[in-house]
Order: sequence, then C-alpha cells, then structure tokens
Amino acid sequence: MRKVLLGLAAGVSLMLAAGGAAADGMPRRAGGFKDVGCIPAFQGFYIGAQGGYAQYTAHQNDLDGFLTDNSGWTSTDNRFTGGVTVGYNFQRSCGTLFGVEADWSWSNLNATIIDEPNNVGTTNRITSNINSYGTLRTRTGLVIDNLLLYVTGGLAWATIDFDGVDSPNSFSFSDTRWGWTAGIGTEFALWQNWTFKSEILYMNFDDKTYSFTIPTGTRFSFQTQDEVWVGRAGVNYKF
Repeated sequence: MRKVLLGLAAGVSLMLAAGGAAADGMPRRAGGFKDVGCIPAFQGFYIGAQGGYAQYTAHQNDLDGFLTDNSGWTSTDNRFTGGVTVGYNFQRSCGTLFGVEADWSWSNLNATIIDEPNNVGTTNRITSNINSYGTLRTRTGLVIDNLLLYVTGGLAWATIDFDGVDSPNSFSFSDTRWGWTAGIGTEFALWQNWTFKSEILYMNFDDKTYSFTIPTGTRFSFQTQDEVWVGRAGVNYKF
C-alpha cells in the first residue's frame, strides 16, 4: 500500500512538472493563469477540499492476558478518506514559499483483532477505529513557474475508539490522540484563483495504555500505537 501511495504521488508530480515545463512561455487561453514575469501564484489565504486513500495500522499489546492469545498484534485497514483544508501561503519572489495549513478528514478505518470463538457463541475481538483525523502543519518548498514542490510537517490528531470483548467481559474507550505528521506534495496553479494539489502524509500517534477492571476485580491493560499513511489529491481556491 505504501509503495502504491508513493508511486501515485510521484506520477502526479511528474505529470504536473511536465505540464508546467510544456506551458512555460506559451500563451494561455483567456481567463487562465498567465505566466508573465514574476507572479506570486500561491500567495495568500485559501480553502480547499481533498480526498484519497488511507492505510491505518494499529499495534496492540495485551499486557495482562485479557484474551487467550495475549501476544502483540498488528492489524491494518485501507479505506477512502476525504475532508477540507484551510491555509495561508507566504510566497517570496518567484522561487520559495512558506505556508501554514490545517485540515480535517472524515474516515471509517477499522483495525480488528480476532481471537477465537468462545463458549457462549460469540467471538473474542479487539477493535481500533479512527472516525476522523486532522493536521496542523507548516510547509515549505520551491516554486517553478506555476508548480510548487513542497515538504510539510507538524502536529496530527485523531479521534480513536478502542474496544474489545471476551464474553462476558468487555471494555470501550474513546479519546483524541495527538502525534506528529510529515510528508511531501505538489501543487499546480491551474487558473488565477484555483490550484490542484497531491500529497503523501505519514501520521504517528503517541502510545496509549488503557486499563480497566472487570466485575470480578481483575485489572487488565492494553498498550496501543497507531499510524496512518494517506495519499490524496484536492483543489484549493485562493482569495
């Protein structure tokens, strides 16, 4: 999955770079973005929408043997994701850019561990679910004509539900987890106010230990660590 996402980003970047090179010095149709001298194509405030594919990996460690198999597990889920973006760019002359960007995305990523059927007709399981996530990042890069090549990094957060059952005992937690993110991307000025972008982001969230006590008084703990890869594309409108 990671190779697919990286290949997608590289392919889009090459196509955009080729398009920018082919259009250099050529006249544009009326209403399009026009390359004359030094135009700050990305300067200013913008909003946008984006969508793509996310891979969620949950690493879970049953510290006290809640399930029969109390070794560590890793579970992965891949699904569509989409959301909105807001940001501001400071473009210096025609060559460099520094920006601040925040985004929010909806998802339904489920990483489930199945233990085994139990003696009451149900299946023991552990599930981590990411309902939504977002980032607050800086980005910096090079502007070549109408093309921006950038690196980005900053804070990431996710709303994660963590629950499990080993009948008749069960537990459920839900909280906001914080971590960090880093990635690369491209953005292309299509018209005077519109840009198209593609990017790859990696998000890693802080380890979390959940503890709970079952009715018999026995205490159990799980340690979890979560990470997400996202490959996405979108459009921005610049004001």
